Amino acid sequence: MAIRDIITPDFIKNTYILGVDLTLDDGTPYPDEIFEQAIDSAINMIELELGITIDEFTVKGERHDARVEHRDSWWPFKLDHHPVKSIDNLRIELGNNRSAVLPTSWALLTSGQHGQVNVVATANEVGSFYFTSGVPLLFGDVFNPQAYVPGYFTLDYTAGFHFVDGVAVIPQGDTSVEVTLATPIEGVKPTVILTVQDAQGGAGARVRSSGTHSFTISVTTAPTTGDMTIAYTMHTVDPLLIKAIGLTAAISPLDIAGDLIAGAGIGSFSVGVDGLSQSIATTASATSAGYGARIISYQKQLKDTIEALKAKYRTINIFSV
Repeated sequence: MAIRDIITPDFIKNTYILGVDLTLDDGTPYPDEIFEQAIDSAINMIELELGITIDEFTVKGERHDARVEHRDSWWPFKLDHHPVKSIDNLRIELGNNRSAVLPTSWALLTSGQHGQVNVVATANEVGSFYFTSGVPLLFGDVFNPQAYVPGYFTLDYTAGFHFVDGVAVIPQGDTSVEVTLATPIEGVKPTVILTVQDAQGGAGARVRSSGTHSFTISVTTAPTTGDMTIAYTMHTVDPLLIKAIGLTAAISPLDIAGDLIAGAGIGSFSVGVDGLSQSIATTASATSAGYGARIISYQKQLKDTIEALKAKYRTINIFSV
């Protein structure tokens, strides 16, 4: 599952451009390429605007500097892509020399949402590595303290929001089941979509409670003729983020539809037969799209939505020398 499984051409048609005639002059429907291109552009635009990564993205060999003044703060740095799902590898390197692998548990993900990481060495895993008055040592007894080492910490990690598919089973006679997440989520209320595959007499399936490690599916009527199976899709994409992408993706198809309300390039027309006449005028003109009012409304909503999302996802980066 990915963001394009949530925001599809049908999703855009059935929500943000509902009621709009989406056919050409000959009656054929708009090709899905229009909506797919609009969705792709919207996702890329929102990712750049907020500085986030939505779909799962694996990063290899991202390097960060080490400064001696950061030693007492447990070597804090911010990863380039976030939110961060997991830290997969941690090592240290001097220039382009061969790296020394550190325990992955030393990489403390203090804020996955903002990609904030600290390096905290635990006593039971220090081994031949230890901290001195300089930066962490590379090779046991080699002592070479420095105030600044460029690209010293190297990390492999996985960024993006959580997307999980699965099947839950409520045993016959029971009214609930707890689904445990393989990878805990960080302080974000997940969205769970349920699809009953085999009811076996059960009914009213809903997610009654959720947390960072699990969620509970309950039914109002327990299954009576066997185990009830329910397919679920869970994701941690903020509903406001979905709204921002939907609003952005809807503008381009609306712009096209507005130009074709009365036919390509036509703002008004009239027909007269034997003294009877009929005139039709639309809001389309040489400088205004037919659905311009809706587009302006969406642009205003988008501005407010982006501001709210920036308050949640953007961070202020301060660099000092």
